Amino acid sequence: MQANEKPAVRAIMCQSFPVVQQWFFSWTPHILVAEQEGHLLGAILLKTFDLPGDRKGGLVSWVFTATAARGLGAGQQLVEAGLDFLRAQGCDEIMACVEGYNTSSSKLFATRGFSILSPGEQLRRYRLGLLSLWARIFHIIDIGHFVWVRPAAKFPARPSMQWWGNWLANSLILWLALWRGNAFGSLASEVLWMAPLVVLLFFGARLLCMHLTAAHLGVQMRYRAWESAFPLGLGIALGFGAWFPSPGGLYPTSHQWRYKELLPKLGRIALAGVTPVLLLTWGAWTLSHLNTVTPTLETILNLVLTIGKPLSLFDIALPFFPFVSFNGRRLWDWQRGLWGILAIAAVLIFLI
Repeated sequence: MQANEKPAVRAIMCQSFPVVQQWFFSWTPHILVAEQEGHLLGAILLKTFDLPGDRKGGLVSWVFTATAARGLGAGQQLVEAGLDFLRAQGCDEIMACVEGYNTSSSKLFATRGFSILSPGEQLRRYRLGLLSLWARIFHIIDIGHFVWVRPAAKFPARPSMQWWGNWLANSLILWLALWRGNAFGSLASEVLWMAPLVVLLFFGARLLCMHLTAAHLGVQMRYRAWESAFPLGLGIALGFGAWFPSPGGLYPTSHQWRYKELLPKLGRIALAGVTPVLLLTWGAWTLSHLNTVTPTLETILNLVLTIGKPLSLFDIALPFFPFVSFNGRRLWDWQRGLWGILAIAAVLIFLI
C-alpha cells in the first residue's frame, strides 16, 4: 500500500464492517492491496511478533474487499499474498482471529491448513506467554472469535472439557463479582456452593435445549468456549462487582457451510437456547414476590436473578459487535419481530 492509498483503503474497510467494529480498526506495519486497472479492490493488514522459544509469529489482522469486487477472488488472492509475505518474514506460526459464524473467512483459512486452537491447546503451546499473545493479536474482547493457526493443532479439541472448563471459569468470576459487590454477607457459605450450581443450571439447560433442537433439525454441531470473554469478565467483576456471562456457543462441525443457508435452523437453535433462560429468570422473579418465600429460597431466587438477568440481556438483546456470537444475533438475522419480543422480555426483567 502506498501512503496516498490510505483514504481509499479506509473507505473500503468502512464498507465491509459495522460502525462499532470500525472503532477497533488500526493500521499495521505491513499492508498489501489488491487492485485492477488502477482501482483498489481490497487490502490485507499484517503484523509480526515474537513467540516463546525464539520463534516468530505472524498475524492476518484484517482482510476486506470492496463491495464491487465480491466474487472476483480478490479476497483469496490477498490471503495467499499475505501468507507468502509472512512466510518470507520467517514466521514459524501464522494466526488469524475469526468470528465463529464468519463462514467466508473460516473457509479461507480452513482450506489453507489452518485450524482452531482450543483454549487448552493455546495454553500448551504458549504457556505463560498466552496473555501477552492475546494482547498482541487483540484476542481480548473479541467475544466468540477463535484463534486459527498454521501449523494446525496437534490434538483434537474436546468439547466436553471446554464446557466444564468454561463453567468453572464463569463460576470463579461470579464468586469474584459477588465478593466485590458485597453480596455474601451472613450467607457466605450458602452463596459459595449455590452460585456454581445455579450457573450449571442455566448453562446446562441452555446447551441441552440447543443440542436437542440441532439433533431434531439434523444439524451436526459442537460446543466451543469463548476464551477471549474471560479478561472482560474479570475486569467487570473487579471494577463493578457485576457478572458478565460467557456461555459459549454451538457451531456446525464442518467448515463447509453457508451462514445464510443454515440461518433458518440456526435461528430455531438460538430460540431453543434463550427460552429456558427467560423462563427460569421470569419464574424466579415471580416466586420472589410471593409472601411465603423462606430465607433459603430467597437466597436461591436472588442468585437465579443475579445470573439470569445478565445472561438474558446479553444472549438476546445485544445482537451487535462485540456480542454477535450470542444467540441474539441469530434471532435478529432470522426473525427480527420475534427477536424484538424476546428482547423486550430480556430488558424488562433486567430493569424491574
